[in-house]
Amino acid sequence: MKKWFNILLYISFFFFAYYLYKEDFFDLQIFNPNIPLFAISVLLLWLGFFLSGLSWSKALNYHSIKANIRNSVVSHGLAIFAKYIPGKIWVILGRASYISTVTKSSLKICSFASLKEQLIYVWLGLIISLIPMLLIYETSWFLLMVVLIILFLSFVLFSKWFHRNVITMAKRISKREIEIPIISFNDVLGIVTYVFIYWIVWMAAFYFLVVSINESAGFEVAFAFPVAVSLGVLAIFFPGGIGVREGIMVGFLSLSGIELKEATTISIISRFWFISGEIFIFFFALIIKRR
Repeated sequence: MKKWFNILLYISFFFFAYYLYKEDFFDLQIFNPNIPLFAISVLLLWLGFFLSGLSWSKALNYHSIKANIRNSVVSHGLAIFAKYIPGKIWVILGRASYISTVTKSSLKICSFASLKEQLIYVWLGLIISLIPMLLIYETSWFLLMVVLIILFLSFVLFSKWFHRNVITMAKRISKREIEIPIISFNDVLGIVTYVFIYWIVWMAAFYFLVVSINESAGFEVAFAFPVAVSLGVLAIFFPGGIGVREGIMVGFLSLSGIELKEATTISIISRFWFISGEIFIFFFALIIKRR
């Protein structure tokens, strides 16, 4: 069922791109990349996906789960397409379930480790993009929204008092048990370091992608990627952040000096480019699992 849902989602996105093309928002003729730069962007993208598997391994080790790098990358890679199922929980539970099985560890602890690493991923992605947003967006509702999200995540993750009250309120509203891990920043500095590294690698990859299409683009375009992806992850009701990520990316690129049609084209191309990384880590995980 999940497999067919993902296939349907990709087909839907293809038709979405086709609609933009027909409405003259998306111009394939713009995509005439500098091949060496484009190849560099793809290799860096794939490297980032591998490093994200190492970050997951670090998160598991922090929780005293003895998962080796091979099993961590396998669980991360095989669950990668679960992000396209509405709700965003399957990518968290998918890799946690695999690790729980192979290491005979508690599924609850593995799921907590997975959620914690994902929250740090989103939180850090927004922080990285904050300074360039101050320069590009200046004073705007969008910038204010991002700042408020960063503050909210910071308090939820690191403040015991705020965390406790948010959980209590969420339980009263939802009428169900809700658990979100509290984090000590000093204790998870290693995880933050790994996440930061693969964010930087991905930003460099996106920069080379944009420059392969528009050689005059400045390095600030690299920061469109973390803010668009992070807010896409937070868009719970949109599978894989489809539509949300592209809209934010177009806005950022346009304000960076790239024409609207070209920015739209880059955002659509970047989705398929990013999917190539997901396909890479999925098959890489499949290969090393069978060996």
